[in-house]
Amino acid sequence: MELLKTCSRCKTEKPYNAATFRLNKNKSSGLDSWCRECAKDYRNNRRKTIAPKEWDLVAGQEEKFILAKNSTVCIICGGGPTVVDHDHTNRVIRGPLCQRCNMGLGHFRDDPELLEFAAMYLRGVCACGQCNTVWGGSHDC
Repeated sequence: MELLKTCSRCKTEKPYNAATFRLNKNKSSGLDSWCRECAKDYRNNRRKTIAPKEWDLVAGQEEKFILAKNSTVCIICGGGPTVVDHDHTNRVIRGPLCQRCNMGLGHFRDDPELLEFAAMYLRGVCACGQCNTVWGGSHDC
């Protein structure tokens, strides 16, 4: 006869083993009180509704976080899947970005001026906006 354990979250009897309940050395039984399915469901839903503690978000940003977290479209390139982008200086949620766009902003240190210079460079225009760049860094201005 197989031993059963009741999950304290879903109240369902399940096999009393490590395949069904995660190991937990803090419990006298050695197994967690929630089944693996309930624990996974909780973790997945929590990630969609609660920002990581280390972000230390400004009050009132929770709704914006949830909207960005549940979005599947990057607001820069239209791609996906997305991550939640936030400003590390003022702790404000900016919106959903794909991983590439998010990392791109980070590589440019979230500096709009650097990004504008990069766009000019890609267009072949000098930072002054008037002359064309020449390989080697020299320009006509």
